[in-house]
Amino acid sequence: MPFNPAPSGYFPGINTGAIVSSVTGVFIPWSSLENFNASTSGDIRQLVYAFNEAVADEYLSLTSANRPSQMTISRNQTFNSATVIRKQFSTSVNLAYSGDLTMVFESGV
Repeated sequence: MPFNPAPSGYFPGINTGAIVSSVTGVFIPWSSLENFNASTSGDIRQLVYAFNEAVADEYLSLTSANRPSQMTISRNQTFNSATVIRKQFSTSVNLAYSGDLTMVFESGV
């Protein structure tokens, strides 16, 4: 399957419009974030981990030829002890810079 740049390619059910008339933004359903349960997790680390894991899973499921040329994602894990695993995520994107703070992805997928 080729790279799908739409956020829905990574988070099925994402809504980038208005949920109610007075609220707009990007809304990712909890069910799209593996290992995150909104009713039991009040820890921001769990949310950050779940987001990174979901993006890495989708990116790494693509064949090398189908991955976007302007973005790379990698992850690794180390075992700090018999009871602690450290997961590390690295994301790089190439952006076109025009001299102001508006960033746009470089041409090409």
